[in-house]
Amino acid sequence: MGIDLQRVDLLALIGGDVGLKRVAGTHGGEYAGPCPFCGGQDRFRVWPDHPDGRGRFWCRQCGAQGDAIAYVRKRDNLDFAGALAALGVAADRRPAFAPVVAPVGELLAPPPRAWQERARAFCAECQAELWGGDHPEGLAWLRKRGLSDDTIRAAGLGLNARERRDDPTAWGLEAKHKAVWLPRGIVIPWEIAGEMWRVNIRRPAGDVERGGPKYIGPAGCGAGLYGVDGLSAERPAMILEGEIDALTVRQVAGDLVAAAATGSAAGGRRAAWIAKLALAPVVLVSFDADDAGEKAASWWLGVLPNAKRWRAFWGDVNGMAQDGADVRSWVALGLQPAQEPGERCEFCAGDLAAYGPCGRGLCARCAARCEGLRRPSAGLRCAGMGECTIGNGR
Repeated sequence: MGIDLQRVDLLALIGGDVGLKRVAGTHGGEYAGPCPFCGGQDRFRVWPDHPDGRGRFWCRQCGAQGDAIAYVRKRDNLDFAGALAALGVAADRRPAFAPVVAPVGELLAPPPRAWQERARAFCAECQAELWGGDHPEGLAWLRKRGLSDDTIRAAGLGLNARERRDDPTAWGLEAKHKAVWLPRGIVIPWEIAGEMWRVNIRRPAGDVERGGPKYIGPAGCGAGLYGVDGLSAERPAMILEGEIDALTVRQVAGDLVAAAATGSAAGGRRAAWIAKLALAPVVLVSFDADDAGEKAASWWLGVLPNAKRWRAFWGDVNGMAQDGADVRSWVALGLQPAQEPGERCEFCAGDLAAYGPCGRGLCARCAARCEGLRRPSAGLRCAGMGECTIGNGR
């Protein structure tokens, strides 16, 4: 359900109750005045042309904040429907999500039996190679990423120590198909309901620098969702971009949330997987903290009515874990219900992206300035344990 507040003049709405004066150009124009709720004289702010298109207000003294709906609800003690009626705004109940379209050439079902048999044989070879001792760099890399041996074995991870070019017919492909490229790297099998849907190979950083993507799947892979078998209506879910991120969450917080991975920023967009995710009580959308991750998260927030953006504090979830962050506490915090639908960053009223180790809501910009997040201790406590590096202007 979408609500169009662009026709609501927030400045006129609040300006009819208190006097407001333009004081800055922040977020399209910032206005200040006395708070209509707590009576404070100098800490109430209004951004009628906020970039999110809805307009925002915030009192730094009493904490009142939100959009026009939140303002009218608080001022007139109305419920949500009453506030919409008072503003003359109708809710758009048409589906907000983008159409689910299969990219050309990508399978919407498990690969053929011949492909699956060859994929299983390849994964078995790579598992033996990982644990055989001749190439210790594979296990060393996985352990450095924080994965335990039990997690590595349970996920069926393996190592392809040498680049291969397989006969396409061995994978059930036509003889005229080009050779199937199996690069060096960590091998990650995707098994769903007993079927082998995909095999992803995470190439070494040095190989990626010489050209080609970080992840390669053998020709003929299906469009699966990694970890989908763990999803259920009884358990919260988390959707991430990378399999290593999902395994990190599964290892430290598998009893709290079912972790699934799309394999890429635009992966996993299939009706079957969306339906499975929609059954969960809540889905934490935890793609990487970059532009591609934000764009992908927005897509899923439009698709899933039970979705909640739960952004990695920096980088990705596995990167957080390697830097010493308490990922379990981060997951648990994400599962707590939001205080208000319009909750904002407590320092600048920007879009909420994460919670700091002190419990304060932060936007992406303020989270980047928080030294407690950038250099966390094992418990994600503020590194300085003293004066806040955001609030003091650093």
